[in-house]
Amino acid sequence: MDQSSQLSPVVRRVATVSLIVLLMLFGLLINSADAQSGEPQVSVGIGGVAKLGHWVPVRFSVAASELDGKSPATFRVTVLDGDDTPASIVGPVVTCKDGFQGVMQFGRTYGDAKFELLDADGNSLVEFNSVIRKTNNDFMELVASTGRLIACLEPEPAEGNRSFASQFDAALPGGLQEDDRIVSIATLDDLPRTAIALESCDSLILLANDRAWIDGVSTEAVQSVATWVRNGGHIVIAAGPDQGSLFQEAGILQSFAPGTIGGVAEVESSRRLEEFCSSKEPYLARGETMRVLQIDNIVGRVELGQGETPLVVRSPLGLGEVTFVTFDPTDEKFLGWKSSSRFAQSLMKLRIGDASQSESDVRGGSAVRHSGYSDLVGQMKVPLERFTSLLFIPFVLIAALIALYILCIGVGDWFLVGRLFKKHELTWITFPLIAAGFCAIAWYGASASRPSTIQINQVELVDIDSKSGHVRATAWVNLYSPRGRTIDVSFGASEKSSEFGLQAETSRVTWLGLPGDGLGGMMNRANPGLYRTGYQQELSASSENAADLNVDMNGVELQVSSTRPLLAQWNGKFRSESDSRLQFSDQLEGTFANPFDVPLRDCKLFYNDLVYIIRSGGTLKAGDDVDIQSETTEKTVRSFLTRRSRSADDKNKSQSVPWDSGDIRIKRIMDMMMFYHGSGGQSYTGLTHSYHDFIEMTPNASMGQAILVGQLKDRASTLEIDGEQADDFYDSSLTIVRVLLPVENINKKRKR
Repeated sequence: MDQSSQLSPVVRRVATVSLIVLLMLFGLLINSADAQSGEPQVSVGIGGVAKLGHWVPVRFSVAASELDGKSPATFRVTVLDGDDTPASIVGPVVTCKDGFQGVMQFGRTYGDAKFELLDADGNSLVEFNSVIRKTNNDFMELVASTGRLIACLEPEPAEGNRSFASQFDAALPGGLQEDDRIVSIATLDDLPRTAIALESCDSLILLANDRAWIDGVSTEAVQSVATWVRNGGHIVIAAGPDQGSLFQEAGILQSFAPGTIGGVAEVESSRRLEEFCSSKEPYLARGETMRVLQIDNIVGRVELGQGETPLVVRSPLGLGEVTFVTFDPTDEKFLGWKSSSRFAQSLMKLRIGDASQSESDVRGGSAVRHSGYSDLVGQMKVPLERFTSLLFIPFVLIAALIALYILCIGVGDWFLVGRLFKKHELTWITFPLIAAGFCAIAWYGASASRPSTIQINQVELVDIDSKSGHVRATAWVNLYSPRGRTIDVSFGASEKSSEFGLQAETSRVTWLGLPGDGLGGMMNRANPGLYRTGYQQELSASSENAADLNVDMNGVELQVSSTRPLLAQWNGKFRSESDSRLQFSDQLEGTFANPFDVPLRDCKLFYNDLVYIIRSGGTLKAGDDVDIQSETTEKTVRSFLTRRSRSADDKNKSQSVPWDSGDIRIKRIMDMMMFYHGSGGQSYTGLTHSYHDFIEMTPNASMGQAILVGQLKDRASTLEIDGEQADDFYDSSLTIVRVLLPVENINKKRKR
């Protein structure tokens, strides 16, 4: 045998290995060159934490040399939405220190992500590509949509001192769960400049004890935080006693003041503070005093006070809440107190109470997860998927038709051509005719069981702060398409809204993901592998509020006989005035009126832990007055929500109706979502309410205001499809309104 032929396999192996090594070295050189080229850095989320299904900030840290002298006009981020469809989010960039800011949403814990800065002509200036992972992302930490996120704004603590954020580690009711995060932000310039970028925050904690540090915040960032609170956010402000000018007229934090900010007060006793923290050890020794910020003309509720001096005040701001602490909880003496760690926990309990669960409660919640959802939003999506014009074809009927078809093309065809016509060659005619006939039956059944046009189910909640006139409308929408098509979708106030005294200023519509890891859930990593055409979410600046954005969806693909769940919101003003003469001493007294020029149905008034049900069917005509004492029936909020009633077999006992996770009554589900904590929360429902908990208003009813709840006959909001209002496409809709009414505290007045 030829020696060269024996060596050739060895030579081939050596050549192959050498080629692989060369390719690897070439790849390393390319990566090294990319690293040296100064690739733009991208950071996402609040304190590096991003929640699925929520708007979160995205920050581009780009050197001027990388822009070739050009200025970015817009940004573009392409990721998967909650339905596994690629979505490109395009919007104006906001210039900040050392970079640019935008906002985005994540819908899945996998897939590719592309971040770009674009010039005025839409050309890419810089680009950053990455792969989304549930953990170990280079630019963020991705957590579940139902996780709780607390962001603590505080300067870097001195060496040896504890961070203020560390006091909140054990402050969350029920303890810190797997997807809960507490982050500390030391650079106020990192705050987003748009309100929706704060959507993922459950609470903001602001430590305002350092004037020099606070002066570093921009007015745009403060405006975005204030807008976020007015839309339902919660901020805790701990003000040092010497920082009153921050909250006085022309102060940068004036909008968060719960009253008139005065000078410094001296507190000689700490008994109430010790009770608040459940402490047996005194904070102040005999002869010691505590310096606090003096507040007069308080709007809201004093939750902790020593004598006439308030220490903790809860005050409404629009539809949200400001919890104001009048002393410095990072003071060296306070941190040295053994019970100081309980202070943060007591603060958080003021808002939602103690939501800890028993073992049976946890088991109940786990059982519900097997139905595909663990949050109330998941249960609400079920009735929205039911369309009256969409008929359900029973499987038994389909199976019967299949069996009949088999009989017809088998035994039936043989009998017809063999016995009746006695010409077997006729099967070339009868077989196609039978198949065509059954195809016609299938086509007719499919056509008759579904509508010919787009169908929309919608439930909307319109929240109004009567004092400021601020309006937040939220709609959960499900859109059904009988055929494949591509549409542009926007959202806004309906034509009827002007009759209600409502005026829209900004609007947003986006996809609605399913929380949890069930089938279709955003935490489910099972990729269906279906090809879907991407679409664009277009963001534009609001002409009314620089801290707010409009969001539209363009080029959304609707597949044949498919649904598309959407979440839509708009903010605006209420032009009418509410006539409320409610007072509280030992009980609620006085009158209130229907603030709309149209009737309100199914009316109820919530105040503290009581609900006042309007008699005579609960309908209020335009301008009708209601006297609380004589025209309402009083119940506790928990009894109302849990449907507690006397037992039929024992008149001395009462019992609640267990929560049914399969209940499809949308009004019942909305009652629970609106006042979730009033029912007992997860201990009653077995479900969380974390994804859209901004609509939960149990805390608002305990801050010197009552909440009027009713229904409007007509929609206040509507979808717009391809630039035209989609009123003709609605299959069903429900419009609920909540109006915050002021309540005068007579006890305060008497003390003055």
